[in-house]
Amino acid sequence: MTDAPTPFEALQAALNKAGSQSALARICGVSQPSVWKWLQTRRVPPIHVLAVETATGISRHHLRPDIYPPEIPAAPARFHGVDHGVPLVAFNRSAALRDGALRDGASA
Repeated sequence: MTDAPTPFEALQAALNKAGSQSALARICGVSQPSVWKWLQTRRVPPIHVLAVETATGISRHHLRPDIYPPEIPAAPARFHGVDHGVPLVAFNRSAALRDGALRDGASA
């Protein structure tokens, strides 16, 4: 079980740190009624999440976990190391030859 706040609780915390709806609106460059609408819809619009995080210190992961998940899951094991040791692939062989990309034993 996690102690992370809900997005609405995070929005309320950001509002408390900003001091008022008007102050949070100034931070985001919107009107106070816009912030009131955020409270009614219980979420910060994606375009304003980073500004709210910067100004209040409330994590983007708490404000919008649907956009900024707390942890990005690791790639499945079958994908680990897939790109290691891949030979050079030239899609335009003449350009690759002209630019010297196929020197030193690399092949297309």
